[in-house]
Amino acid sequence: MATEKIEKVQTNIGYFFIGILICTLIGFHLTYTVHFPEFKGFQTVQHFHGAMLLAWFGMLIVQPFLIRNKKYQWHRKLGKLGYVLAPLVCLSIFLVTKMVYFREIAHRPIPAVLGQIALDIPTILLFGLFFALAMVNRKNSATHMRYMIATSLLMIGPGLGRALIIFGGLPFPVAVTAVLYVSEILALIFLAFDFFKKRNTTPFLTIFLLLVLNHLCWAYQMSDWWQGFAAWFVKVFF
Repeated sequence: MATEKIEKVQTNIGYFFIGILICTLIGFHLTYTVHFPEFKGFQTVQHFHGAMLLAWFGMLIVQPFLIRNKKYQWHRKLGKLGYVLAPLVCLSIFLVTKMVYFREIAHRPIPAVLGQIALDIPTILLFGLFFALAMVNRKNSATHMRYMIATSLLMIGPGLGRALIIFGGLPFPVAVTAVLYVSEILALIFLAFDFFKKRNTTPFLTIFLLLVLNHLCWAYQMSDWWQGFAAWFVKVFF
């Protein structure tokens, strides 16, 4: 890292992560943080999920500033925390998905609930995949950073979606579709930036295509293939 040329974006991407975190906090304020400190009606898994996401954001934000200040040794040491945090983030998403599934099937048709988890199962798989790709490419700091950015793109949806519903009055399906497009557009912007700067476009092209696949899971949530896969997933893992 110390001898490798550092891109300017690698030292400034922390501000992008801060922006996503602020958006997330705004979106979750009226549905979660406003209930502090009693949090009546909330379950432990929801607190665990929130704590893991905050921890992940904390690591994402701190790492670029360590690079900016040439604290490469601390950057590497903190990066090892990701091997623990990433699985815990995936576990927290899984536990909340399971909780919501059993809560929703009590008063909604099962196909509709199976369709709704098209938001969550792909997120778990993609988050794990993006982190794995980041770690495989950890010795290539530019590629590593791009896949870490990808993990943050997956986190835009929950906060921004809630903000669009609560403050913008958008219906839930419309808000979800909107935030999926936002993530894809951001990936395209990063891809275009790499293209015009004559940098390796493979990471963000891969990220964009996987985000499109994620979007297709949501768009075809009532299809036979998704309903079959979701029913199998629930049967095996829930």
